[in-house]
Amino acid sequence: MHPAATLFVDVCVQSDLWCEGTWPLVTTTQGRGVADLFVLAGELDLRQGGIVCRHAREPEAAMRGSRPHCLRPDAGHERPPGCAPRLPMQIGEGVERPDEGRSLDREHALYVDSGCGCAPDGDVEHARAFNHLTAGVRDAVVFGAGVEGGLDQAVRALLRRRIRVHVALDAAGAADERAAQLIVADWKRLGVDGTTVGMIARMLRRS
Repeated sequence: MHPAATLFVDVCVQSDLWCEGTWPLVTTTQGRGVADLFVLAGELDLRQGGIVCRHAREPEAAMRGSRPHCLRPDAGHERPPGCAPRLPMQIGEGVERPDEGRSLDREHALYVDSGCGCAPDGDVEHARAFNHLTAGVRDAVVFGAGVEGGLDQAVRALLRRRIRVHVALDAAGAADERAAQLIVADWKRLGVDGTTVGMIARMLRRS
């Protein structure tokens, strides 16, 4: 991995999904690993962005097989301690609307609001944002909440773009550990590198 061509993709790193949230998917230990990756991104000036969940417009979607979560309009900005990207966050579906202050740029960390279970490139608007986020990327490091949901969708969307994917398994939470193990096994069959926070740090620092 080379830092200049590596993207850190954090998925659903939000207070509601953290250890003391309304639907806790991430353990305290996993949360520390996630925070360590944010420190690393700041240290190496890495490109950051990802996926956020917010169900304010569709609250029923937040309850399909899960506890109610991310129901507030600002849920995408509610981050656990130590988990803010180095650049200001920009959350959007990808439609470039300069008149509304929503044009995409490289001065923000871009987050696609496709949520906890949908593909980040599942419709035209989200795909535009995801394409912008991943342009010029060779390697992506994926971590956060929801191995069976948002993480799996992010991994597969990255693979569709022929990006090398590394998942920090010690910084990835799940609702169902047994189901998550099956998904991780499938990722490995697809060529995904299942790794650790420490290994990612070593690979990037020696590049």
